[in-house]
Amino acid sequence: MVIQINANVPWSFTRVRSGQYIAVCDPLKLTLQADTFYDLMEDIAISLDALLKDLLGDNELDRFLRERGWTAFSPIPARPKNVRFDVPFELVRARGQQAELCQ
Repeated sequence: MVIQINANVPWSFTRVRSGQYIAVCDPLKLTLQADTFYDLMEDIAISLDALLKDLLGDNELDRFLRERGWTAFSPIPARPKNVRFDVPFELVRARGQQAELCQ
């Protein structure tokens, strides 16, 4: 079961000297590193899914969504099995000081 979330999570990214990609999501205080841009995109989606699954398991998901003004497009089942969260995100190239912090 896929639960779509009405949100737009901002991430900024840069490519470091080693060739790897670093992405930072300031609102969620998350940082990821990947070898390719494709892997970075995939890792962001996986990380958001894992975060929401953890919150669901801890009965904190409703509060988390409300605090951010996010909503689910469909009801979240009381006893979800094989649930996956689809969270839209925006990925932009880091500029200035943020890019320097990633290097």
